[in-house]
Amino acid sequence: MQALLYDGLTARPWPARVSLDGDRVVAVSEALDAAGAPCARLDWPLAKVREQERDETTYRLSLGGGDARLIVDIQAWQVLTGRTRRHVVRRRRGGEWRVIGGLAVAGLSVMAFVFIVVPLAAEPLARWTPPGLEARFGRSMQAQVHLAMPVCEGDPQGAAALAKLGQALSEGADTRFPIRVQAVRAPFVNAFALPGGTVMVTDELIAQAHSPDELAGVIAHEIAHVERRHVMQAAWRSAGAGLVLDAVVGGGSGAGQQAILLASSLSNQRFSRKLEAEADTRGMQLLARRDISSQGMADFFDRMADRKADARVRQAAEWFSSHPDMVARAALAKAAARPGRPALSDADWRRVKAVCKAGRKR
Repeated sequence: MQALLYDGLTARPWPARVSLDGDRVVAVSEALDAAGAPCARLDWPLAKVREQERDETTYRLSLGGGDARLIVDIQAWQVLTGRTRRHVVRRRRGGEWRVIGGLAVAGLSVMAFVFIVVPLAAEPLARWTPPGLEARFGRSMQAQVHLAMPVCEGDPQGAAALAKLGQALSEGADTRFPIRVQAVRAPFVNAFALPGGTVMVTDELIAQAHSPDELAGVIAHEIAHVERRHVMQAAWRSAGAGLVLDAVVGGGSGAGQQAILLASSLSNQRFSRKLEAEADTRGMQLLARRDISSQGMADFFDRMADRKADARVRQAAEWFSSHPDMVARAALAKAAARPGRPALSDADWRRVKAVCKAGRKR
């Protein structure tokens, strides 16, 4: 079972795997240190684990008064342990309601700031966000997204070819960060960028792409969003509250990440027509720099538009809803298209197509 692990020593969330070892809960971070050992580890007696509802879908697990905790999916935890909601510790009792009432009154002014002022100032805030802070936001968001959309672990050579394509397309782009392209598992066709330079492409999109040029067009478009600061604008506009909370608490309580996840819906960002047009134009320039034709971008846009109304290809609606005006944009990409070399070799393209096939259930 996947989870987020906070070891109580630092504010950093560690993506982790949780298992039962007899009557003990063992959580081990996926990241390893230089010696090959997990960077973080918890080993708790199951009987002493406190479960608190964090929201409708996740629990916050802790042990007594310690600072270490686990954030887990409720259903996955119940399947793993056999526990039901009757074990959950209800936090709001007695005098706590008076404290909550006082905090609610004090928080109204904060809410007005983060939900009204911050979104209105999204564009300048995006320009002024320090790279280090943006990178931290991105890491927090990535950890949350991976709980629902795990990274594909099929062909490692395919993952390497995908990453190399992203790096090549980003050459000459002023992204402030190295671009990292990941294939993730999700039941819909989409691609999206996170603050800090991570671009995620769903396995359904890779399956729907007919050529490496089509995939390159999608990735170039997302890189352009990163370069033009559109991603940070969207994050501030739709998740300003979460970003402010995350900056204030340093990610330690998880409040910031959860607000980000709920408010921004990162896998379904909707940019304005103006910003999408900017990303298309810049994406075609990035393709041209690598001598890749934008015809692939046009072909993919055309096909997604054609399939939007096709009930047999429901996943296409996800792409279309977050990337509007597909027909007009495909026409512009066609008009700008010129001959070029393939974005990937035939061998690398086969590897990329296989990167998510291991364990794929469709």
